Amino acid sequence: MWEDDPHHRGFAAMLDELNAETERGVALVVTSYLDTLLGDALAAFLINNESAHALLTSFNAPFGTLSTKIAGCHALGIVTDAEMRECHILRRIRNEFAHQIEVTFNTDKVRDLCANLTLPRALEATMTSRHRFVRAAISLLTSLINRSYYVGEKRLKYGNWKR
Repeated sequence: MWEDDPHHRGFAAMLDELNAETERGVALVVTSYLDTLLGDALAAFLINNESAHALLTSFNAPFGTLSTKIAGCHALGIVTDAEMRECHILRRIRNEFAHQIEVTFNTDKVRDLCANLTLPRALEATMTSRHRFVRAAISLLTSLINRSYYVGEKRLKYGNWKR
């Protein structure tokens, strides 16, 4: 299954990458994969035409950033309120690593953001911020891996609009 499905293959590659990454790399790799999954889900929902492609990939594309992909997926019902919340927390953590030089998962702001990620209660007390980030991210990503497939079953179609 992992070799045949591009989303599962991407997930397996991301997991392999995480094991060798620095803290900054972990944040960037996870959110890069999240960005891909959300973009794929949006593309699966929209009519497959040049306009949809432009919304996702053109210069200054309205759905060109992780933030706008999260908002678009949420507005279209592709992700739930809880998933949107988790996505935004992961994005904010990524931004800390992307825009600060001296930052780790033990930096106050990152540690506080990680504390807001959803995990089963039994795991909460025993995890470092990095482990909390990875565990919450993997939980979210596994729920989104096949989302584009299921969203594609409800793809928009041209309307039969009256003139």
